[in-house]
Amino acid sequence: LVALDPAIISAAENSMLIKIAPEISEIESGFSQNGIMNAEELIKLDPDVVLYSSGVPEDYEIATQAGIPAVGFSLSIKDYNAVETINSWIELLEDVMGEDISSAEYVEYGLEMQEMIAERLKDVKEEDKPSSMIIHKYSDNTVSVPGTGTWADYWITASGGINAAAEIEGTKETSIEQVYEWNPDKIFITNFNDALPEDIYNNTLCSADWSNIQAVKDQDVNKIPLGMYRWYVTCSDSPMMLLWMAMQNHPELFEDIDFNETMKDFYSRFYDFTLTDEDIEQILNPVREAAGGI
Repeated sequence: LVALDPAIISAAENSMLIKIAPEISEIESGFSQNGIMNAEELIKLDPDVVLYSSGVPEDYEIATQAGIPAVGFSLSIKDYNAVETINSWIELLEDVMGEDISSAEYVEYGLEMQEMIAERLKDVKEEDKPSSMIIHKYSDNTVSVPGTGTWADYWITASGGINAAAEIEGTKETSIEQVYEWNPDKIFITNFNDALPEDIYNNTLCSADWSNIQAVKDQDVNKIPLGMYRWYVTCSDSPMMLLWMAMQNHPELFEDIDFNETMKDFYSRFYDFTLTDEDIEQILNPVREAAGGI
């Protein structure tokens, strides 16, 4: 690994990844500025291959113009099903690296987690599903909210909720007045912005009055965790994100599951890393400084 985008490194420095692979903070990142690769800097790094998001074809064009092979990883496997997507990435990475990553147990774990959650949610009636909204980013007077065809739609619907923003496609800048109309029961905030639940509770986000929104009345605004990476997007912790979301939307159906112990088992099995209670507190309560990326 010779280089990483700066946004990835900023997440790593505030994640568990830095504890498992501390050298990651020293990896070169100057080849990319504001998400745009510089061909000359890329050539200096002399990589054998560039791994990029297939949703950013510009990266492919820059890499190939520089004479470097590039392999795209799709973000939208099975309508942004993050569990299935990370499994597909591992398989593709095995092909690129030409070696067996011994991923069968991990793949099976994710599929079993998905099946368990679906089984517990199968009898939930539509009227009992909470209306949930995810804030991806924000500006002075708008919030960027994902509708259909997004990770948000997968996370919300797969965890027994209804996407409050389902009327829009993709991720759109949305007025606070529109959020008032949707009146979500639950609000989740990604780590691609530095907002925290208290910003909404204190009416400092977007200089708006959030107090009459149901999620605020119920004190049900949550920052999405950051473990090995930002959980909103596909990452190696995606099975944990699905469970966490399901437990937020329907805690009564998962009362027998100790999430912290499940996390410890997951990290021990797949990362050979022993999580402490302090580590889990950090994962579940990311700091503002961990924000960044697209």
